[in-house]
Amino acid sequence: MIDARRALACALPFLAACSNGAQWRMEDAAAADSLELQLDASGVTREIEYHVAPGTVPDAVHEAMNALHPGGEAVGAEREYVGELLCWELTKVVDGREVEAMFLEDGTLYAEEVQLDAEAVPEAVRAALEDSEWGAVTSWEEIRDAERAVVRYHAKTERNGRRYKLLLETDGALTAVFREVAAEVEVPVR
Repeated sequence: MIDARRALACALPFLAACSNGAQWRMEDAAAADSLELQLDASGVTREIEYHVAPGTVPDAVHEAMNALHPGGEAVGAEREYVGELLCWELTKVVDGREVEAMFLEDGTLYAEEVQLDAEAVPEAVRAALEDSEWGAVTSWEEIRDAERAVVRYHAKTERNGRRYKLLLETDGALTAVFREVAAEVEVPVR
């Protein structure tokens, strides 16, 4: 019988070494409350998010988030890498809307995602998903860069009990669709 920990320990370095793949950080994985992975069409790990407690995020990041989005409460946090660049993401609920902002360790804004009502989404973007094969839209987010300019939109949809995340450009062009799949990851800690 194959030892699952040993098999995963052998597989993780292989996954991390894949061309253009996101680098697994075993210490971060072992310390995380949960993980979120994004794969590309060929199966390469493009992004790994290590979900952590908001209290583990640097003070400079909390201060920057509170200045950017006053009020509300931090309800989630992530430690993630963009290439080799360490970023911290805080999630807050402010005035009933979820706001996620990603910062460098010193509190410099890197990007943010802001939940929107459908009416606030441009018509061209909403129209791109009318009668969509991906199901009904359950939420919208606008994606902003470090200068807070809107660069794209995310739509979350559901169809036949399956959840999807769709990426759309500001003109409504659909550029990617990801299916959200629940998974169990076993990370060796000893």
